[in-house]
Amino acid sequence: MRSTFIKQSMGASPLLTARDWLVFGGIFGVIVVVWLLLAPQAAAPFWRGALCGAIGGSLPSLLACLPVHGSVAAQHSGSFVGRVEQAGFVAAGEGAEGSVYVRRGPRWLRWDANRVVIRRAADGALQVTAPYYFYFRLKRVQG
Repeated sequence: MRSTFIKQSMGASPLLTARDWLVFGGIFGVIVVVWLLLAPQAAAPFWRGALCGAIGGSLPSLLACLPVHGSVAAQHSGSFVGRVEQAGFVAAGEGAEGSVYVRRGPRWLRWDANRVVIRRAADGALQVTAPYYFYFRLKRVQG
């Protein structure tokens, strides 16, 4: 199967909105405070290991949301939107940046950057911004 999504660039910031930054900073701040409070205790090595695991475990979810920018040719636009919906994204509306698709599920369980934005160019081609994990999944399916 021929690849329909052509990757052009990859963004550097997985945190899109102030809400993302506040949630990430809050989680990191709580971990640091708990670390400092538990450091004097006897079981501190266990807790330090658990906290390091919590920090390390949250990083992949951030890295998976790095934005990938690419394009889809006009003749593949219909099938691409179908693949976006098949991957678990639902239309959230139209905005100045284009059609926005967000992941199904409650908002508090996802980063705001975990979305697909589709803009239609004058020639009918699609300009797409999607999370890295979606690009990786799409690349595997397209072969």
